Amino acid sequence: MKALEVKLFNGWLGKTLAQVLGKPGSLRFRLARDTVGVMVIQAISMGLTFAVSVVLARLLGVREFGLYSLAMSVLGLLVVPATLGFPQLLVREIAAYRVKEEWGLIRGLLHFAQCTSLLASLGIALLGGLVLSGLSGCLSREAVHVLALAFVALPFWALLQLHGASLRGFEQVLAGEWVTTVMRPLGFLVLVGAAWVLLGGVKDASLALGFHIVAAGIALAFAFYFLRNQLHRSVLPNAVSQNTAIWTRSALFLAFLALLNLIPQHAGILMLAWMRSAEEVGLYKVAYQTASLIPFGLTAVNTAIAPTLAHLYTAGDEAKLRKVMLTASGVAIAFALPLVLLFTVGGERFLTVAFGEHFRPSSVPLFILTIGQFVFVAFGPLLLFLVMIGQEHKATLVTGITAVLNVIMNMAFIPLWHIRGAALAMSISLVFLKVQALFHIVRSRSYDA
Repeated sequence: MKALEVKLFNGWLGKTLAQVLGKPGSLRFRLARDTVGVMVIQAISMGLTFAVSVVLARLLGVREFGLYSLAMSVLGLLVVPATLGFPQLLVREIAAYRVKEEWGLIRGLLHFAQCTSLLASLGIALLGGLVLSGLSGCLSREAVHVLALAFVALPFWALLQLHGASLRGFEQVLAGEWVTTVMRPLGFLVLVGAAWVLLGGVKDASLALGFHIVAAGIALAFAFYFLRNQLHRSVLPNAVSQNTAIWTRSALFLAFLALLNLIPQHAGILMLAWMRSAEEVGLYKVAYQTASLIPFGLTAVNTAIAPTLAHLYTAGDEAKLRKVMLTASGVAIAFALPLVLLFTVGGERFLTVAFGEHFRPSSVPLFILTIGQFVFVAFGPLLLFLVMIGQEHKATLVTGITAVLNVIMNMAFIPLWHIRGAALAMSISLVFLKVQALFHIVRSRSYDA
């Protein structure tokens, strides 16, 4: 097998691949492998998530599926405060501590992040239970049940996010991405299939949420196993150090950053619903979701290079750091261009084929959002860079300013241009966010020089 591998990489095909991707074991080869792997895993995750929605919509019916969707949306929002910004902190700090061989701090950070997030998720779940008991007269019994199960699932979701991020910090990017994005929906579909055989199907949303909790528990067990093996291989035993003040401050900044990122994503929809009509909300939602496909490559690249950015910055390797950033931008642009061309040249036809004739008016907002998303992608992973070099306070600042600007522009533009105004507000916000990030990076690097 070894001889075959050597022969392969010494042949013309191997030499060509080495020129493009780098030699096996090199930084370029690892980043290329991880980027492609993340894209494949995220594509599988999207397919599984879509399959889960289709299967449950058919099995549960409209009302029960609506209850299930409500519970999953609440759970998705609560994960942000429950994890307290620790996922990105773990990726950055584990990568940096590995460079400096500060093994005790790695174990200390893992213990602190897991305990803090577990307490936060349990506290949120308890508070949610109290709120549910107070609202029990206003909500149906079924809604109370599924929301209560969402609170039960919260600690599993939070710990799974932390374990996946920890694996990425050890540069086990594909393992971390697999356990957090694929294993849970895959396990859920297996459980639904078993229920179909043994019970004749899934009849209510509460059972579906229960299966999600079991699937998340299984995924968490695998993540725990992978992380424990990684710790045994690379971290000295019985070495635990604490730096809780710095960790807490950084985690809170990152948690606030995650919450601020939600504002531009939802402000246009909420304000269209307030100022205009449900029909315009639907038209804008289709345009926004379609244009959101454009940064798919950038998202995958960000996941793959995050620990490398922290590693290279800590090691002081400016040349490789700059090269990784430029390469990441180029890869993200290459993946975005086909979609940009499709949505700008044939957006109207795409929308009518994919969503139907009634969504033809979404074509102009799609064009506006496409331009904004392309500029956003072209600037590259600037916000990620700020976070990975320990400048999360600047990333939070620029995101907060952008969120405020987005709300103001929506208030001004929607009365004038309706769904086009919401799209214009979003596009300007995307460009403004990256311009601010670039300004802070250039200024900080000039100070360092």
